[in-house]
Amino acid sequence: MKKVLTLLLLTASVLLAESHSTTTSALKILKETQSTATYEAFYALAQSGDLDAQALLGEMYLDGIGVSEDYAKAFKWLSNAAKKGDPQAEYLLGHMYENGLYVSADVAKAVEWYTKAAQGGDIMAQYSLALIYKEGKGNVAKDMQKAFKWLKMVERDKDTLIKTAMK
Repeated sequence: MKKVLTLLLLTASVLLAESHSTTTSALKILKETQSTATYEAFYALAQSGDLDAQALLGEMYLDGIGVSEDYAKAFKWLSNAAKKGDPQAEYLLGHMYENGLYVSADVAKAVEWYTKAAQGGDIMAQYSLALIYKEGKGNVAKDMQKAFKWLKMVERDKDTLIKTAMK
């Protein structure tokens, strides 16, 4: 089972890296070509409560795309969107907790956010959960059954991810 899990993790990481780099590249191009106008448009939408704009603005601050990297602002916007159920924002909040970005590192809290995102269909969150449970990271115990469960979800959802990345 351990060999199967390792093989699945390797396959999933290749697929996810390709999809993530495509999304990141698209965001970067958008922000670099119209950074001020894009930021102002997203900020206005985010202020008015637009969920997608809040999540994207949080991601812009987290990665420093079109704006200066600012983890406090990233956390604010991502929290707003995550509390309203945005899976991408939930995943990114989990990432912030896992890596101690603006908040104290807390893998158990990261798992809470990753789980919400994963249940909402976020494949990166599913993959992150699989890795955490496979390794037994931080204050989360190793659990190969849970790791395999989340990897099976990645496997199930990968076709959707590939189709989206190819558009």
